[in-house]
Amino acid sequence: MIIENTQDKIVFDLPENYKNIGIKLSGGADSAIVLYMLCKYIHDNEKICEINPITVCHAGKAFQLQFATKVIFYMQEKFPGIKFGKHFTGVNYHPESYADVQKTVVDNCYKNKQIDCHFVGITKNPPQDIADSFVVQPGPADDRSAGKYRETVLDNRIFRPLINIDKKGVKELYEYFGVLDDLFPLTRSCETFTDDFSKHCEDKCWFCCERYWGFGRYE
Repeated sequence: MIIENTQDKIVFDLPENYKNIGIKLSGGADSAIVLYMLCKYIHDNEKICEINPITVCHAGKAFQLQFATKVIFYMQEKFPGIKFGKHFTGVNYHPESYADVQKTVVDNCYKNKQIDCHFVGITKNPPQDIADSFVVQPGPADDRSAGKYRETVLDNRIFRPLINIDKKGVKELYEYFGVLDDLFPLTRSCETFTDDFSKHCEDKCWFCCERYWGFGRYE
């Protein structure tokens, strides 16, 4: 499956021997649209495989599992023939260790032969002048530099279809597939520490600023 995006060409392909597909699913807009494209690719190509979501909750703002579950339910209704396997989860307690906890959960899935590969919804940052205009708060800790669709580590088993597009490009994908008004509202990007997930903080965290810059809306 190849999708022509104004920012980059989005490619989806899976080797025939990959039957158990993992995906890091945070409940955010990026991983949600990656899961949508994955489900559509499997459906359209009549692939026989199983999707296994991987979600790590951050204590103090643990929206991830709640919103990831909403996204999964949406996919199950949209693509009833797609098989979802176990939802692998973890809990992180310190801001600086979130990526390490994610890696541990993913590594264990590979070690126990529960996944053959996995998808990641990492995107490119906004232009630097735009990012600098966001509120003064740490942005993404992961590497958002441009790269290849298939990561070279882990024997090319990491797929990053959004690696070369930013949030405006992600919005284009939502519009391209016609899911902007039903899938997007099920997602959450806010990283403010809170137990109230009824709305985004809107302008108090970097990720809400990025969401609004890309989509022109929060919800």
